[in-house]
Amino acid sequence: MKATDLLKQIQSEGLGLPRVSEWSKVQGVVRKKIENGILVDCENGIFTGVILQKEVKDLERNGVDLSPGATIEAEVINPSIRHKHGYYIISISKLLQVDVWNNIIAKADTNEILTVVPTEANLGGLLVDMHGIKWFIPLSQLAPVHYPRVEDGDQEVIFNKLLDLIGKEFKVRVISIDEEEKRIILSEREALKEETETILAEIEVGKEYEGVVSGISSYGVFVTLGGSVEGLVHISELTYGHVQNIERMGNVGNEMKVKVIGLENGKISLSRKKLKVDPWKEIPKKFSVGDIIEGEVVRFVPYGVFVRMYDDINGLIHLSELSNKAVDNPSDAVKLWQKVRAKLILLDDRSRKIGLSMKALYEDNKKENKENSK
Repeated sequence: MKATDLLKQIQSEGLGLPRVSEWSKVQGVVRKKIENGILVDCENGIFTGVILQKEVKDLERNGVDLSPGATIEAEVINPSIRHKHGYYIISISKLLQVDVWNNIIAKADTNEILTVVPTEANLGGLLVDMHGIKWFIPLSQLAPVHYPRVEDGDQEVIFNKLLDLIGKEFKVRVISIDEEEKRIILSEREALKEETETILAEIEVGKEYEGVVSGISSYGVFVTLGGSVEGLVHISELTYGHVQNIERMGNVGNEMKVKVIGLENGKISLSRKKLKVDPWKEIPKKFSVGDIIEGEVVRFVPYGVFVRMYDDINGLIHLSELSNKAVDNPSDAVKLWQKVRAKLILLDDRSRKIGLSMKALYEDNKKENKENSK
């Protein structure tokens, strides 16, 4: 009912004006949605209030039932300021803030774990808005799997990684409360504290674990074990061969099986390559100097090219061994990912070096043709 219609009814029926004062509590029943809010029949239909759209979005995001017929308790905002159609403007948020705040205090006192969903992000961390009460998860309090590790510290990249976390559920604990500012600091790390301690107590050198890639840097891959404990797979422990592009070894969020090879002062060293047999133990059994091998060109260097020979082990074809003609640039002789045939001319399993030659094949063919002509 509009305020003007209510006034006419009151005048015709000789009723007294309803006493509506600022921040007075009212009981209401949701009637329907309108273009810029929700209409509510207040105090058994004595007057109609409207919850403005901005508040409606926040309430719905936080799971408040605003379907037609739902019963609510609200407060009247300044009665002298009305909606454009004459309705009183009412609000649920202020009342909910009191309940939310008391609930937070109680859970902080008992160190209880909360579930929150970030609604905003800034370079300092993630923000949660619960009916106008601001919660904050600083970067330093994020679990390893969520921490935006950016090697060069590019703020734009960090911010974009934080934006990707908006809308996801986080398990957190309250670590600080500012009652005057109504500001709460949360920690995901603290919520995982017991789990972290349990995992650290069980970790042993030599054990294998299923982990999740939580970060990639130029010197290795970070892997989280059990969701809360993080270790590093150094680039030298990713594979027995050369790692040309570390990002091809896995993406953040991918599962990765690893083996613990070191544990010192809380730092965990992991290995991926030690989960399989060292191919260098098999190579001397399978190959001998003089063998002809077929492989794929995987890397150019100024002094030649590397060819994948066996498993992830590469052999070098030096510039001088690429052709029977002089070659200044490797790309003049072969292309990347091209399959080539070459002769094994060096096999040193102690220093782990393999030398290959395409030139030797030309010379062998030339010699064979010469003998055949005789």
